[in-house]
Amino acid sequence: MASDLPPRLLSYTNGNFEVLKPPHPDHTVYDIVSYRWGEESQPYNCGIQGITWDVKIDKKKIEDIKGLMKKENVQYLWADCVCLTEGSEIPKMYGYYKNARNCYILMDMDEVWKPQDIVNDLHFLGHVLAYMGGAGLASEAKLTENLTSSLSRWADENFTKWAFRMDRSKVQSAGIDLGVLNCYSTCVHRVSSVFENPYFSRVWTFQEMLLGKNITMYGVNGESISCIGQLDTWMNLATDSQDKALRLKDWITAPRVLKPKMVDAILEEIEEDFLYLEILKTQATGINCARTDIINGGPTWWHRNHKGISNIFSAISMRPRKCGRKGDIFKGLLGVFNGLFTPEEMEREMWGDDIERISFAFFKQLSIKTGHAWTKLAMSSGKRGEWDWIPVVANHSELLTTDCFAAVVKLGLLKEKGLARVTAMTGINGVPRKYMKILLQEKNHDGGLHFDFKGCNCGRKIKSGHFSSKPIPTHDQPRDMAGDETGRTLVECATILGSIMDPGCDVVDYRRRLLGRLQPHWDTTDPNARPLGWIDRCVNGTDWERPNLLDFRVHNRTANYKMGKITGYGSRLENESTAGISCKVSVNCGCTIVAPFSLIFEAITAVEGSSLGEKFATLDEERIILKDGLGLVQVGDVGRAFDLVAFGGDARFHKNYSDSCRSTRENKDVVPKLPWPRGRALLREEFTHGIMNLMRDYGYVETGGSGNLLVCRNQPVGKYKIIGVCIDESIENKKGRRGVTVR
Repeated sequence: MASDLPPRLLSYTNGNFEVLKPPHPDHTVYDIVSYRWGEESQPYNCGIQGITWDVKIDKKKIEDIKGLMKKENVQYLWADCVCLTEGSEIPKMYGYYKNARNCYILMDMDEVWKPQDIVNDLHFLGHVLAYMGGAGLASEAKLTENLTSSLSRWADENFTKWAFRMDRSKVQSAGIDLGVLNCYSTCVHRVSSVFENPYFSRVWTFQEMLLGKNITMYGVNGESISCIGQLDTWMNLATDSQDKALRLKDWITAPRVLKPKMVDAILEEIEEDFLYLEILKTQATGINCARTDIINGGPTWWHRNHKGISNIFSAISMRPRKCGRKGDIFKGLLGVFNGLFTPEEMEREMWGDDIERISFAFFKQLSIKTGHAWTKLAMSSGKRGEWDWIPVVANHSELLTTDCFAAVVKLGLLKEKGLARVTAMTGINGVPRKYMKILLQEKNHDGGLHFDFKGCNCGRKIKSGHFSSKPIPTHDQPRDMAGDETGRTLVECATILGSIMDPGCDVVDYRRRLLGRLQPHWDTTDPNARPLGWIDRCVNGTDWERPNLLDFRVHNRTANYKMGKITGYGSRLENESTAGISCKVSVNCGCTIVAPFSLIFEAITAVEGSSLGEKFATLDEERIILKDGLGLVQVGDVGRAFDLVAFGGDARFHKNYSDSCRSTRENKDVVPKLPWPRGRALLREEFTHGIMNLMRDYGYVETGGSGNLLVCRNQPVGKYKIIGVCIDESIENKKGRRGVTVR
């Protein structure tokens, strides 16, 4: 144990602070603190005895740590800002945290709440929902005088701040008890604000949260430091809050045969809460499971627990986290993966910010130590000759977040010379035919959403009679859409995307999947502009309600919309690192689409039969499996292009159908003459298949829901290589499932 003790501790004795060596090297009892550094300051002498170097942390943070020690009467504490001086100590974080008696989380908060108050309020809410009708009066319900009085205080704005996101007077007109809604919204707001705290956005704090024991959280507000309870309590509150959201929806709906518009608007707000809390609950469940895996498995837990390893990567990338230095994205996990690198290997492999080198070293070492080949859902153009199944994470100047860990998967068993033995479906019927190109480019930061579609027939002529034709209009100038028209416009854009990305699909189901995953938020002037079930309702009664794709003629259309009232998205594909990326889609018929990254890649993964699933994340034995395709491309891929290819159907479908859209008279259906593309996959632009590649065999490796990896080999006795990611979960093949070697 002595070697796992920190060489320095912050001591608080008789009102004095000092950094010193542990007085009892074998059994000193100490606590540990986890917090967010914030912006570094200029180096200065902090004045604590025993610190002979200048520190770079804000003076207020050191005072907060001192205040915590005084408040809890902590004699010995390890705090990295004053106790960590050498980078060689980074791999020792597991021992430091596991040998500590208690872990304290210290975080700045605008308001400080006690979790027990929220527990009590949610319990109160549950009781009211059980004994009072959703359309009843509190004064006439079977509630005690004390409960009725409490409900009245929740409704009285002189006692309690109004927390529901809609105007109080509008909610009052819906005939729903204001106290119930305000109690519910206040609880949800307080729980969500804790998990939205910047503390939960950093790489290092993620590791510390997993390794710490007996974790108690403290909120810092000005000069005040207050205990806000156990971490586990807040994790449980996320689940309890979601339970109340679900029960509240049923409570409002049950007594009403017909629902006024305002009730629908309230239910829409509660549904958004439910979806957010579902994500929070999933993340909390995965983190709790990781803590259990680590504490039960001991320092080498990850050597034997491949499901636990996958869960770590899913949990850290579910909410993209940042750090001050790029290399810390990987170094910040070396305590979780205790012993992954020796101090000498750390110095040789993990120095600096060369992400390509660090990433390769990390996944290579993880594979060697576990005996399993670990890779991620991404396409790499790098060729090393060996270990090519580890994707190259390109160096770039953009913000790097833990997105780079999205969809890390266990490929198979590691063999000699960096080869992997995996199970794959081989002998795919057909060859990859390119039919669509996607170019990643920097987006113009003008806010909102800009969707620009130009059909390939625009500006040309359509047959209007036996011997006559007329021009197909083109709308090049963007239209600024009002906030109240945004819902309808989004559905129109989703319909166009469905007609291009997934021809032959049920376009109504497609746009429900797409917009349900995108979860756009926008400003309106009236609740009717975003009714309950807006994806269907906003186009109800119009030609867009259930368009006949035989008459839709998407290739003859243009749509250039600027939706400036969109304020954000619930999609995980829209985050700090992807927000500045736009995609230009070029179809082989000539159609083009320019739209944000999140919209285009949600559109790709929303196709019928996609391997990336209906939900972006699911739980398997309380461990997280990500399914949203965030790892398909990387931030460093801006300026590069990718091709959608099809093994089945006909890659000439769009070109052939676009010709028919122009040559068929306006009042007649346009019947496809070729089968639409099937067996789809995403590859890098530089990949080609020509006449010299007739001996190639293609297959795919199933990853258990995270997206299947496309592989190929050039010769019958050669080794396979990962070349892309499958969009369709199943692709027709003739050899079936068998063991193969991947280089």
